[in-house]
Amino acid sequence: MFLIARRKMKGRLLRCFARRLCAPLAVFLGLVLLLPAVLCFAYGTPAVLAYAEVGPLPRGWMNGALPFVLLAAGTAALLFAVAFSFYERAWVFYSFDKNQTRPKSLLRPSQAWRYLRCLAGVAARKAGWLLLYLLPAVAPLAALRYGAGSLWMTAAVRFVLTAAFSMLLAAGLAFYAVASSRYYMAVYLLYLNPLMPPGEAISSSVRLTAGRLLAVAARRLSLLPWALSELLVLPLPFAAVYRRFCAAALCERLFGEDKRRVPSPAVVFYISRKSKISEAGNGAQ
Repeated sequence: MFLIARRKMKGRLLRCFARRLCAPLAVFLGLVLLLPAVLCFAYGTPAVLAYAEVGPLPRGWMNGALPFVLLAAGTAALLFAVAFSFYERAWVFYSFDKNQTRPKSLLRPSQAWRYLRCLAGVAARKAGWLLLYLLPAVAPLAALRYGAGSLWMTAAVRFVLTAAFSMLLAAGLAFYAVASSRYYMAVYLLYLNPLMPPGEAISSSVRLTAGRLLAVAARRLSLLPWALSELLVLPLPFAAVYRRFCAAALCERLFGEDKRRVPSPAVVFYISRKSKISEAGNGAQ
């Protein structure tokens, strides 16, 4: 997986990193535009302009239109960020297999909304698993918090509760890392099948990773040092792109292994879609 990622990203480092920066810059631009719009609605446009040491606009009606213009521009920038984020991932997937859907066809508002729904569904499910596995650690923490100063809270009891909290917290995070790996393929499947509903992409990811959660979690944890190196300026371009290509290589491998087994609904959906496209092309010829 790591060697494939190194080979695939060769000569694509600068282009992929430039694409990686576009979505965060669009998010920043959207927030910069939305914040003055919210302040204009809350305090009035003249007050905001006066606070910013900007004189009144030439025409009176422009004061009333300014918040709506800023709101529309900020919302458009955020939607573009979502769409381009999916396009940036799709470009990495496309570099592995150019027989798949071209990424430029995915830069559409409808696909951005589908991608956003998929991310929201994955985030909600991951939050549920995190709460489930961290819940046992709440009991010793509550005992330490509310039992302070009690007669039974001796040094030995405090040590036992602290050790129990530490072990339960570590075990919960480990189980969460394994359980959250079942949604690792959702975005990849959404790229392979642009018309697939987000819920079907998530459930198909669960089926694709069934029985291989430990392997997927181990691959994800092996990329943790690269994620930490992204906090530094110099290794940031290489590490950010390398993690993307490693994730794409893992998804390609899992999807290829699934096609050699009994086909899952995600594979059947993908194959049927590709066959319909080829039939339409043959009919046009």
